[in-house]
Amino acid sequence: MPKQETEAVESRTRQSESSKRATFALLKNKPRSQREVVLRLPDEDGEIQEVSMLFRSIGSQDYDKLLTKNPPTTEQKADGGSYNVNTFGPDLLSHVCVEPEMSKKDWLEVWNSADWNRGEIMQLFLVAVELCNKGLDIPFSETD
Repeated sequence: MPKQETEAVESRTRQSESSKRATFALLKNKPRSQREVVLRLPDEDGEIQEVSMLFRSIGSQDYDKLLTKNPPTTEQKADGGSYNVNTFGPDLLSHVCVEPEMSKKDWLEVWNSADWNRGEIMQLFLVAVELCNKGLDIPFSETD
């Protein structure tokens, strides 16, 4: 490639890279991550109906406060637990699930319901945890 053409390509690359730089305003105003969760639930006649819920992440400090507010039981701590899943789960879901809006009391009722098995309720909980702990899509590359 001729020198003049190489310089032009490098110039365009530098200009492109500089135009993609983050700004404080862009970083400060980043919208919270959210996810629509679709459930297939049987109705009273046994017919399957699809319903959706909207989950929206909470900030890192709020997440950490919920963890602190729900310490593990002695047995859970002995097993290496860092929080009480049976209180943290409903608490987190009450903060993350924005549609339908449900209180911690509502989520405790669902969490402890005989109609929800452990796998079903844990799927919702794990979606909430993943949403709150998911990182940004940052490609790793070296710069000069």
